[in-house]
Amino acid sequence: MATSLKPKVAINWDKLTWGRPDSPPSVLCSYCSAVIPDDDVPLILWDDKGASVRFCKKCMKDVWGMG
Repeated sequence: MATSLKPKVAINWDKLTWGRPDSPPSVLCSYCSAVIPDDDVPLILWDDKGASVRFCKKCMKDVWGMG
């Protein structure tokens, strides 16, 4: 059974900090700009062109309801 991932709060996707497909992953959360520690496993989402956004543990909980 497939499930869809939906945020708990409204997100303006254009205001997120998007990583380019050809760049190394950022150490910052795309939503709140907090540093994501090396030993954390962030939520990473990609668009159809390969750009990505990363979410720290706090934003994973507050925005997505994870954890």
